[in-house]
Amino acid sequence: MVSIVRDLEVEEDLPVIYARRLNSIILSDVHIGYEEEMASKGIFLPRIQKKRFLAIYRRALDVFKTNKIIINGDMKHRFNGLGRQEKEDLTEIFKDMKEMGASVKLVRGNHDNYISLVAEKFDNVELLDGVESEDLFIFHGHREIEPKENRIYIIGHEHPRISIRDKLGFAKKFPCFLVSPLAGNSYVIALPALGGYQSGNDISLVHSGYMSPLMKKHAILEKAKPFVIVENEGIMEFPELNLLKNIIL
Repeated sequence: MVSIVRDLEVEEDLPVIYARRLNSIILSDVHIGYEEEMASKGIFLPRIQKKRFLAIYRRALDVFKTNKIIINGDMKHRFNGLGRQEKEDLTEIFKDMKEMGASVKLVRGNHDNYISLVAEKFDNVELLDGVESEDLFIFHGHREIEPKENRIYIIGHEHPRISIRDKLGFAKKFPCFLVSPLAGNSYVIALPALGGYQSGNDISLVHSGYMSPLMKKHAILEKAKPFVIVENEGIMEFPELNLLKNIIL
């Protein structure tokens, strides 16, 4: 396992983080129902979101030897309702997690309107606005907070990825965990999106390019460090962004 900050670890090529103090895996931005939403706009995509989530969460539970999951927002996709297929897929997922003996804390994200209509039917799923333990605070990242000293914030919402330009000018894109210092010996960790169609937003040194108020207003981006996921290979620790400015897009 690779420690990225204190007792927070990553392993293999999994887009999840393990919090040892909570004995929990933390993941974000699954966006179940995305294919249905696109189909309503005339764009028909293979239905991969549910299958991908099931495969990743099961492997993560096995790798980290736990049955505790924190889903850090945007489990579903549709803003203004609960689609038929979205509801069916969420029901199947929560049923699978219950049968696997998983204990689930589901943190509300900005896409999670109406998810309670499904989640409340499962006694292993707890719907929350955030999870706090000692110096650790987990929330989706879309709402504004004032960061405190000596804290670690884990957010989703950003879908961070790194786009690297090679010598010929071609770009290669990789999802990543982005660990950024804050003032007062604090950190914010932006999780990669788990959803297969949520390809990501390019990390950069420009504050206005970020969506979370915590990143936009408080992150010390020059010292931010990406941990890059290379599929089937593992997770690579990259240098700070100020040292990558000539190769990232």
